Amino acid sequence: MPALSLHPDLFSFNSLLHAYCRAGELFGASRVIPRVLSLGLHPDPVTFNTIIAALCRQSLRLPALCFLGAMRKYCKPNVVTYSTLIDMFCKMGDLDSAHKVFIDMRFENGVLPNAVTFTCLIDGFCKNDRLDEALRLYERMVEMGMSPNVFTFNALVDGVCKQGLMEKAEKVFDEMRERGVKPNAVVYTSMMNGYFKKGDLDAAMRYFNEMHGRGHQLDVKGYGVVISGFCSNGQLDRALAVKQEMEKRNLVADKVILTVLMYAYFRAGDVKKGLCLFDEMNGSGMDPDAVAVSVVVDGLCKNGLLKEAKEFLSRAKHTNEVSHTILFDGFCKFGDINEAEKVFLKMSEVGIKFDKFGYTSRIAGLCREGNVMEAFQLKNVMLQNGVDPDLLTFSTLIWGLAERGLMVEARQVFDDMVQKEITPDSVVYEILTRGYLKQNDTSALPGLQHDMEKRGLIRKTKS
Repeated sequence: MPALSLHPDLFSFNSLLHAYCRAGELFGASRVIPRVLSLGLHPDPVTFNTIIAALCRQSLRLPALCFLGAMRKYCKPNVVTYSTLIDMFCKMGDLDSAHKVFIDMRFENGVLPNAVTFTCLIDGFCKNDRLDEALRLYERMVEMGMSPNVFTFNALVDGVCKQGLMEKAEKVFDEMRERGVKPNAVVYTSMMNGYFKKGDLDAAMRYFNEMHGRGHQLDVKGYGVVISGFCSNGQLDRALAVKQEMEKRNLVADKVILTVLMYAYFRAGDVKKGLCLFDEMNGSGMDPDAVAVSVVVDGLCKNGLLKEAKEFLSRAKHTNEVSHTILFDGFCKFGDINEAEKVFLKMSEVGIKFDKFGYTSRIAGLCREGNVMEAFQLKNVMLQNGVDPDLLTFSTLIWGLAERGLMVEARQVFDDMVQKEITPDSVVYEILTRGYLKQNDTSALPGLQHDMEKRGLIRKTKS
């Protein structure tokens, strides 16, 4: 009996390709198409879309674009192809490339976008704080007769709420209902988050209750928004009640929620409970990250427990420049420059570089000690390390000079700041004014007042 010769068809190859891509085996996937061609088969859009989607999921833009070029030789890219590429670019934050693909698909290749395409772009623009462009895309989508879906509204509501435009958010929410799209837990969470950030707890809880009334349940991330909202508005007891409700549903508070609650406890002066939460996080196998460590260091410092903060940081597994800078700033504010210097040296030893806040904190500490010359030397080091002084840095230096009666030098620093296009605020003018008054020198005050009037910091005096 002659042997059977079985040749797989394109469907079989597409299935194999899908399996490779789902397993993340991109090398194996890349060998499928040459095999397809060697058997005289012609790959179709499904073939190319499968591998392009896998590459896009891993943000491999160049290989994805190479396969797009290869695709054009054998079949026409379709709306799925372009939507996948647009989604990748949006998630990478490369909105210009995403928009270019959007334009090319329509005007160079004659492929009309669908609701998914628009939603990918709208979501990308919203997440990158380009709300006006997102809203224009939404209007164009509607003009083209497409129906926005729940994901479109998820993106829009979230984008508008993050900008604090709650009146606009209400309009989008109402339009969603008018179009027959039912809000889901994601939309409700965005509305709650927006109102919490505005300090309108009643409005936030109105959406919370409405969501529950419609049978939607929060996930851990959603509960995190509510707990964070209460904590940021000084309502720790209500935040803890929400945490208890979450636990009754057998949902476990994650690292973000515990970190938020730790911060709230420390801010309320309850150091013991803040540390207990850190231990809870550690004991549950969550492995506290540098953010959680920084919250504890900050809490201990702000409650005057500098020694404990130093010991805690020395034992912490995960630290970064922020946690060390907080400790440094704590010692500076409490006037312990020797300990601050030790922290600074320790940071240098382990290769941690100061950021703008760290340099400014040290400059402030030196100025408080009267070491203005050293403060200016540190400012030069700051510049050499590519960190530009900001308004707070200059204000601190001006204050240090004014405290020592060096008003000529203080004015020179002020002029240098303005020359660097850093806009002075009322605090800087107040520092200069007090400095001149301490020297019984009123000759410069009219000029300062005129300058403040020009900048709109005070009303013009009637002559």
